[in-house]
Amino acid sequence: MRQYEYLVRSIGDQILKGDMAVGSKLPSERATAKKFVVSRSTVRRAWRELESLGYVTWSNQSTPVVIRPLEPMGRAERSPVGRLAEALSPTFLGDLMQAAVSSARYNFEIGMPDPELLPIQDFQQILRELFSYPSREVFGYSPTLGLERVRRAISEEFLTRRGIAMSPHNILVTAGSLQGLNLLTRLWVRPGDVILTESPTFAGALHIFRSHGAKILGIPIDESGINVDMLTSLTLGQNPRFLYIQPVGQNPTGVTLAPERRLKLLHWAQQSQIPIVEDDAYGFLSDEPTPPLASEDGKIPLVYLNTFSKILAPGIRVGFLAAPADLIRQLVALKQLSDLHTGTLSQLVAEGWLRQGRVDAHIQRARTIYKGRLKLATRVIRQAAQLTLFAEPTHGFYLFAKLPAGLTAQSLHAKASQRDVLFAPGQPFSPDGELFGDWIRLAVGAQPTAQIETGLRRLTRLLEDVADGSSGSSNRTIKLPRS
Repeated sequence: MRQYEYLVRSIGDQILKGDMAVGSKLPSERATAKKFVVSRSTVRRAWRELESLGYVTWSNQSTPVVIRPLEPMGRAERSPVGRLAEALSPTFLGDLMQAAVSSARYNFEIGMPDPELLPIQDFQQILRELFSYPSREVFGYSPTLGLERVRRAISEEFLTRRGIAMSPHNILVTAGSLQGLNLLTRLWVRPGDVILTESPTFAGALHIFRSHGAKILGIPIDESGINVDMLTSLTLGQNPRFLYIQPVGQNPTGVTLAPERRLKLLHWAQQSQIPIVEDDAYGFLSDEPTPPLASEDGKIPLVYLNTFSKILAPGIRVGFLAAPADLIRQLVALKQLSDLHTGTLSQLVAEGWLRQGRVDAHIQRARTIYKGRLKLATRVIRQAAQLTLFAEPTHGFYLFAKLPAGLTAQSLHAKASQRDVLFAPGQPFSPDGELFGDWIRLAVGAQPTAQIETGLRRLTRLLEDVADGSSGSSNRTIKLPRS
């Protein structure tokens, strides 16, 4: 730990414990340097960090003054860094990333856009232009907040298409939306704090929450989205830190929050003032009028997450977080301690696509193709009658399906991979880690239609073989009716 970081932690802990009263001045620069045996420049750097985290207010001409941490969005309570390594299980997310480069022909495990839909010509034009710039502008450092031109493009070209009015000053560019969620959790959550989620929900989010020692309370969902009535009853006396929700194309079920549920959720948020963390990664893939919760323009306490990973390409690793300016300032300080800034070249590619690419045409094409693939997969599954669908989504990447009685996803996974078929087991999507052991997630977005039908036929055949007491190969064929 660097010297200034030690000062930040020591002084911050004293403020949180109440040893330094709100309105009191910190010890002088000279006294602090003497006490901690550091240089005065180190003290000043620690003061700047404390100010960015919301502990003090400070002008360069005076000694910092302790201020009350903002509630609920300003409380800079973070779990110990060591807990991250202790609690994080590497298996599921590691398996997903390995599946992304798997040679399996029928890969329903990883949720990603079809590489064949990449706007290669747009990218080539953007890169040619970028490489004509001075090298420093393209390959140098950039501000932790994100390049101003990139944040402006996100505000004007990305968020406006989702019906959200947001200043570039309220946007933090991240290395994918998962980094934004991790920074936010690190800032807000201490061990034992309660986080609300849908049940089931995104496994990556659950890994983050567990790594920070959170108690995760899953709220059941159905084909219309989260059960708001149960949200109200189950949270009595819980004092949750926030609700994490995916209102559109939810991972892993594919469901979208119904309009009447959306209204009830907004009312709950207004009444409870519990912050909502909205993950809108699949919002652009819906051709239905599904405005994000963030479009309510400040009516509820909300942090908005999005990414280019699902609509464009996951490999560029660009996402963003939109929130009140004071919260953004604190998150910037935390991001500086992790990766300093999101890759400059990746930011500029994303900005170039927003400004110069055929964005609307790309989005419409993606919607049409993914909708068709979901429809095909749903039809094949229903006709084969081996799996029971949680819902029948029309946008996004995912279908969530229950296995026949007596089977578990983990026991089936290895057998399916032997037949060149991959899927994601359902249990990692369970907030308590116990449910959905007999469910599987099928990601069909990146699979061509022929492979969807053939791959699901293979999976169906495997289920029949297991039911017959054999998982070996067979020469039987299954004829699926066609509509």
